Formats: sequence, C-alpha cells, structure tokens
Amino acid sequence: MTSKDVEIFYNQAMSLFKMGEFKKSLELFNRALYIDDKFIPAWNNKGVIHMELEEYSQALDCFDKLTFIDMTDDLTWYNKGYVLLLLKRYQESIRTFEYFLAKYTKKDDYYKYALYLEAKCYYEVKDYDKSIQLLKVILSFDESFSEAQELQTLVLKDL
Repeated sequence: MTSKDVEIFYNQAMSLFKMGEFKKSLELFNRALYIDDKFIPAWNNKGVIHMELEEYSQALDCFDKLTFIDMTDDLTWYNKGYVLLLLKRYQESIRTFEYFLAKYTKKDDYYKYALYLEAKCYYEVKDYDKSIQLLKVILSFDESFSEAQELQTLVLKDL
C-alpha cells in the first residue's frame, strides 16, 4: 500500500465524517493509519470523532499520539486541552491551554475559546479570581460572547 492509498482512505473517511457516519469513518481512518501511523490529519480527526462519540479516553489517546508525532501542531494542543476538560482533569487541561495560548499567535475563535475553556477549568477548581481575569480578557475583545458572559455570571455569583 502507498501514500496514495492513505489519501484515498482519508478522503473517504472525511466524507463519512461530514455525513455523521462516525463509526464507518473511524474504520477508514484506522486503515489510513495502518498504512501511515504518522498521518497527522487522520489522528486529529479520529480524536475529534471519539469526542463526538463521547469516548474521551480514546480521543485523548489520539491527541497524545499526535503530540509525539508533531509537538508544533497547534490544534492538537487545543483539542487535547478540551478533552482533558471533558474528562474533568482540570489542572492538566489548564496547563495544556496555557501551552496552546503561549504559542498560538492568532487572535481568532480558537484563541477565544481556549481562553474560555481555561477560565471554565479555573472555575471548576474554584480559582475564581483567575477565571474572572481570563473572562475579562475574552470579553474585552468580544463583548457578545454569550458563553463567557454566562460563566462570568456564575463566577461572580460564587465569589
């Protein structure tokens, strides 16, 4: 099998993924990874599918694998932080989001949501001051971010 086969399996998997056929998509991502176990897009999307299926430990395995393949892939760190939050491993999630935010230079939605998810982790560990600090930063450049507004209300209530 060749790299062309990897691409074929990957493209078929992505088509199924977009149609919500997650189990079938996983099978094809696994076929692609059997041929090339360092194919970053397949690992990333396999992890995302596991998140969609609420199989968080399997998702984390995918993102961990990715960090060993390529430590510079920003979305890997974002996704890893998010799945750690879903697993309620808040301190690890905080460290992962801090790492992501320190190296991610764009001020786009990923940046905004990473700040929000980090603030949510701080809220969960009852570090309300740090949570509020992050929420103020988020709301300073997006006043209409409703999830951040709701979290801010919760934090202020618990203070």
